[in-house]
Amino acid sequence: MFGTAFPSSDLVSSSFGVATIATLTTALLALIGLSWVSERWRLPVALSGAALLASAFFYFEASQTWLATQQMTAGPRYVGWFVVQPLQVASVFFFARIAGPVPVGVFWRITVGAILMVLSRFLGDGGIFNPTLGVLLSMAFWLYILGEMYFGAMNDAVRKSSGPIRLGYFWIRLIMTIGWAILPILHFVDVVIGAGHQRGIIVLYTLADFVNLITVSMIVLAVAGKERF
Repeated sequence: MFGTAFPSSDLVSSSFGVATIATLTTALLALIGLSWVSERWRLPVALSGAALLASAFFYFEASQTWLATQQMTAGPRYVGWFVVQPLQVASVFFFARIAGPVPVGVFWRITVGAILMVLSRFLGDGGIFNPTLGVLLSMAFWLYILGEMYFGAMNDAVRKSSGPIRLGYFWIRLIMTIGWAILPILHFVDVVIGAGHQRGIIVLYTLADFVNLITVSMIVLAVAGKERF
């Protein structure tokens, strides 16, 4: 990507380039933030930074692949998702746990749920079982995670906490409700309908990461900073 010329009309290269820089810089911001947030916030901030860093590596590799071949499949994205999405839900768990006691069983359930959510789409995409079944199973695990966030112990803990934590959790939960919905929708268009991993789909996946990953991670850091300053 860097040192390689591409036209402005190449929206895929442009989106990959912006995503690489955005995820890397926000990851560095989150990791630098570990030095000034209070100790109890360091784990959710560190998990957010690690998710951003993993995504930055993916986008850098994806941009190199695209520039070399002008082709992209969903396969490399699953490599990123298997790491990024469990890290992200773990960060949300520890975010909520700062507000009050949350059973550790919730952590394991939503983390495993995030892995199975990605795995279901991966198996459907790979033709190991029916792609429609993959979408439906993925949505079921996603809805389970949302159920824990809306009606479980995490919500109970946050409801009794300070205003910044409640507001931050509200926006995180809203993003994971609306923003994450684009993943099974795009998978359905890409794999089930058979549109293929076209340029428009690639760009939409990339734009979704800006909302689903960068925004959520910055909310975690902002709430942590609000407590300190």
